[in-house]
Amino acid sequence: MQDPTLHQDHFPESLSERDPQNLEREYDPWSTGHNNNPCPMYAYLRQEKPVFFSSRAQTWVVSRYEDVTAVLKDPQRFAMFFLSGGASKYTPEVLQRMSSSPLAGTVSLIACDPPAHTRLRSSVNKTLSAQRIASLEPRLRQLANRVINGFEQDRQADFVTQFARPYPMMVVGSLMDLPEADLPRLHHLMDDLVTFLFADVSAEQQLSLIDSYIELEQYAYDMVEDRQRNPRNDIASDLLKAVDAGQMPLSVLEVADLLYRLFGAGFETTVNFLGNCLIQLLSEPRHWQALVDHPESISAVVEEMLRFNGPTLSTFRQTTQKIELGGKSIPEGAVIQVLLTSANHDESVFADAETFDAQREKEHRHMAFDYGIHFCLGAPLARLETRVALEQLSQRFPSLRLVPNQEINYTPNIVTHGVKHLLVEW
Repeated sequence: MQDPTLHQDHFPESLSERDPQNLEREYDPWSTGHNNNPCPMYAYLRQEKPVFFSSRAQTWVVSRYEDVTAVLKDPQRFAMFFLSGGASKYTPEVLQRMSSSPLAGTVSLIACDPPAHTRLRSSVNKTLSAQRIASLEPRLRQLANRVINGFEQDRQADFVTQFARPYPMMVVGSLMDLPEADLPRLHHLMDDLVTFLFADVSAEQQLSLIDSYIELEQYAYDMVEDRQRNPRNDIASDLLKAVDAGQMPLSVLEVADLLYRLFGAGFETTVNFLGNCLIQLLSEPRHWQALVDHPESISAVVEEMLRFNGPTLSTFRQTTQKIELGGKSIPEGAVIQVLLTSANHDESVFADAETFDAQREKEHRHMAFDYGIHFCLGAPLARLETRVALEQLSQRFPSLRLVPNQEINYTPNIVTHGVKHLLVEW
C-alpha cells in the first residue's frame, strides 16, 4: 500500500538552510505549508529566534517551553487576549454589525482575567464537574456507535465529515439538551465562525460570514432566556444558579456567552483532535494495532497525541507593562502569540520530542489545553470523548487504514489545527 501524501508547500526542512533575515517572509502561520507541518519552523525558532516580532501576524512570537510557561502563568503581566480575525482587518460595516450583535460588550471568560474571570470560571467549574463529565461516558459510547452505524457497511468513509464532525456536535447537543434537528445548522454556523475569527479572510468573506457569527450568538441567547423561564436538567439551567456564596448570579448575557464559547470549545477542538489522532495512528499501522490489542492503553495514547499533534497551535496574550522575555524587550500593550505546539516539541523538556511515544514520561506537562488560570475548561470532556471514540472505532474497525494516494491538507488557521477530510477504509 502506498502511503498517503501530506501535501505541503516547499520550505527548508534543515535549520541551516534558513536565513534569519528572511524570517518575516518564511513565518506565515496562515499558509498551507506551515499548517501542514509547522514543526520544522518551530524547531528553528526555538533554536535561533525564541522570541521575535512578526510583521505578518503583528505579534511577538514565543516558542520555547520555558518562555511559554512564563507567559501563561503570569496573568498580571500577560493579560488574556482574544485574537479575532488574525492579520486581516474587519471592514467598518462588519465592525458595526459585530458591535450590535446579541452578546456585544459582554464580559467573556476567554477574554478576561481576575476578578471577573474567577467568578465566571467558578460557576463553570461547578456546572462541568468531574462527576458530571464522568457520568456522560455511557451516553458518549452510545452516540459514537450510533454514528458508526451510519457508515459501517460502506467499507470506506471520510472520517472527518462522517465521524469526527457529527460525533462531538451530538455530544454538545446532549450536554446542552438541544433539539437534534438544530445540530446540522449549528454545525454549519460553527464552521463559519472559526473561519471568520481565525482564518485570513478577505473583506468579501467577512460579509458572508458575519451573519453566522450573529446567528450563533442569538441562538445561545434565546436558549438561555428559555432556560430562565423553563429550567431543565442541562448546563444552561445550572449555570443560571451556579454561584459561590455572596456572589451575584450570572446574567442571561453572561451564561449565553459561556455557552457560545462552549459551542466552539466542545466542538471544533474535538473535531480537529480526532482527525489528528487518526492520521498519526493509521500512518504507522502498528500504532492502530496496539490500540486493537490493548484498549487499556488508549488513555495514554490520547495524552501523548495531545502533546504530539494537538488541536491547537497557539493562544494569545497582551502585555500590561514593558517586559523582558527571551532576551527581547517587549513594549506594553504588545500582543504575544504563544506557540503551544512548539512548547510541546521542546527537546529540553521532551526527549526525542519529534517521536510519537505513548509510554513517554511527563506526558501531562504538555500545553495542548493551555496552562494556568486559562487552562481549557473542556479538557476533561475532550479527553473522554476521544478515548471513547478510539475505543469504539478500534473495536469495530480493527482493520481500519488510510486510503492510499490521498493528499491530506490541514486547514490554514493561526489558532486551530485540523484537516477537513481524511479518507479511511476497512
